[in-house]
Amino acid sequence: MMELALLLQAGDTGDPTSIGLFRFFLGFFLIVLIFSSFLFFTYWISKDE
Repeated sequence: MMELALLLQAGDTGDPTSIGLFRFFLGFFLIVLIFSSFLFFTYWISKDE
């Protein structure tokens, strides 16, 4: 997780608006990805029973 933060800070030298938008979409995508994988995991666990 720290590597991601360092990677995002490294891109801060560019236009702050585009970087902020990029961070927003990346964070949103990560949250959706974690949430959907959690849902899929619970479905996959409960389908065996």
